[in-house]
Amino acid sequence: MNAIKKQVEEAKRRLDNAIADKRTLATCLRRWSLLVRLRDGNRCVVCHQTHKLSAHHICRKSFLPEARLQSGNGITLCGECHDKFHEGFNRRADLSQPMDAQGGEKIEILCWLFEVLARDGEKRNLICDDFYYLSDSVLSKFKMFQGFDPFIAFPGYRLQQAYLIWRQCPLQLRNAILEANGFSPSRKPLIPGITIRY
Repeated sequence: MNAIKKQVEEAKRRLDNAIADKRTLATCLRRWSLLVRLRDGNRCVVCHQTHKLSAHHICRKSFLPEARLQSGNGITLCGECHDKFHEGFNRRADLSQPMDAQGGEKIEILCWLFEVLARDGEKRNLICDDFYYLSDSVLSKFKMFQGFDPFIAFPGYRLQQAYLIWRQCPLQLRNAILEANGFSPSRKPLIPGITIRY
């Protein structure tokens, strides 16, 4: 396992240097892809195939460009799994529309991929913020997309936080359901294992 960690650390260092040196986006994306594939053991994290691999952006780079080089926004997929996640919509998002209005973000799949990646990192004892990095800004935007205060705290490593944020029912929808059933709305997220009183 130490050999894998060293390879991932070296790939991360090369990506960080490319970004710092303002190398071309194509160069940075190649280094990002290598980092993601090495970190994921050069196999599809979903089905464990080892052929036709690519690093997939969980949250599309056209939708959230600032996350395009963040390792926590990448997962290794085989060609077949990759094609499944791009079915139905595979073009630039119209950002004047609400998130997933065009069916490109596939929020349920996005949430599931963050979960699969976090569980894989935990199982392989690689989970850490360096190998699965998401910036404060990206996590804040995820919270705002779900209707939460961007400064509300979620537990765990950054990747685990991303999963917990997306696992939430959007705040407005949850509060509408609560009000319709005679309960007071709340601004607090529902975190597994934590009881929230209304």
